[in-house]
Amino acid sequence: MKLLKKHLLQQNKIKNSHHYMDKNFVFTSPEGYPLVQKLPAIRLQRLLKKLPHINKEITLFSFRHAHTSLLIEAGVGLKTQQRLGHTEKASQQ
Repeated sequence: MKLLKKHLLQQNKIKNSHHYMDKNFVFTSPEGYPLVQKLPAIRLQRLLKKLPHINKEITLFSFRHAHTSLLIEAGVGLKTQQRLGHTEKASQQ
């Protein structure tokens, strides 16, 4: 959370630029557009190569899945789906 809050502060400084298109993305280019998914995926794979003791395939989606699992395990329940951006209607199906 500390890193995300620090990132938000830095992003808010950029948002004051008249060239920034604020579309509520967390990780953006300096112009406010979402990052191409391939860029963080490549960086993740590069980091994983430096950690040879991790022999599982880890993707960006793995973090979302782990986040959900940890929240459910902590007793957060179906509210987790709202936190992940799913609508209540979708969670009832």
